[in-house]
Amino acid sequence: MNDSNTADVDIVEMEPEGEGLSGFEKKYKAQMRQIVTQKLDIPISTLPAMLDDNIKINPEFQRRDRWDEERQSRLIESLLMNVPVPPVFLGEDDYGFYVVLDGRQRLTAIQNFLNNTLALKGLVVWDDLNGLRFNDLVKRGLDKHLTRRFLSAIALLKESSPAIKYDVFDRLNTGGVKANEMEVRNAVFRGPFTDALHKLSRHPDFCKAWEIPVDPIEAQSNPIYQKMIDLSIVLRFFALSDPEKIDTTFKDFLGEFMEERNKLYIADPKLEKMDAERFERAVVNSLAVFGTNSFRNPSKMMKGPPSLPIAEAIMIGLSEYDPALITEEIAAQIKADFTTLCSDPDFLKSVSSGTNGKGAIKTRINKARDMFSSHLKKKP
Repeated sequence: MNDSNTADVDIVEMEPEGEGLSGFEKKYKAQMRQIVTQKLDIPISTLPAMLDDNIKINPEFQRRDRWDEERQSRLIESLLMNVPVPPVFLGEDDYGFYVVLDGRQRLTAIQNFLNNTLALKGLVVWDDLNGLRFNDLVKRGLDKHLTRRFLSAIALLKESSPAIKYDVFDRLNTGGVKANEMEVRNAVFRGPFTDALHKLSRHPDFCKAWEIPVDPIEAQSNPIYQKMIDLSIVLRFFALSDPEKIDTTFKDFLGEFMEERNKLYIADPKLEKMDAERFERAVVNSLAVFGTNSFRNPSKMMKGPPSLPIAEAIMIGLSEYDPALITEEIAAQIKADFTTLCSDPDFLKSVSSGTNGKGAIKTRINKARDMFSSHLKKKP
């Protein structure tokens, strides 16, 4: 699966290789004990209260695509007609409290209509409802045709392991566009580190380097923002800083890193501030040395979109230094040496093929670190 919308933003995450039958049987027995589900039928009439008190659908921490009013209206029409709609999937964060793993758009559409913020439009079958809000249905005595319906939900209970929630959600998400791996991680691995990824991805210098509008409304039309590629880039910055720790498939490693980092943030709140400061150094230093072309391959004459493998090498390497050390003269020297580095056969291979392999990651990060250290002294 590829989180990228361009070839140069290379964040392909390899699927695990197949296992033998005995390995499969062991995995099946181990994982089935970790999946605990419960089927729920939620009355539409009680949904607003549940969304206020029990179910989190904050769009900042779910998929960033948006249903337009016509698509929301068609869902309401389907419910009024008693046409079956797919179930939503919930993950139990705490006992009786849930986050939406899949189905946020459906829940949001129903919420918008019941709150009278959605006027129905674009309906074909029941076109006489176009222009009406929920209050208009109440006045006509038609509201019960909606509020007496039930919305099916499947909850993955708290007892289920986060890794299994990821796997289940990856298979069950039912939207018209399948969720990519970062969207799945974002929904499953909840916690303060995941929240921090959202905050850091809005850093103005980071947005500038990746050509993402800083304004959150304008950003919604940007493919990197829409698909949460920006979150994946920030996650990889932290996760790949120590390549030696990669000891499983790349996809599993990123999920396990998020899960562990969320726990560490809770155990040591100071860690969040330290991470934020390191990320700040990375983006500020990258912009100081390379300008708005921070993450483009200089051997390609700075053409094309930014390259994620090059970005990782630069950001991770430069995050270790105080920005005050980077004078115009030193920046020019580093930029010239980095251009030379991009002609090194081993480095070039590490940023152009098999980029998610442990060997390629170690090569590009270590070579970039060595080059930067020849010009700068590490921040104490």
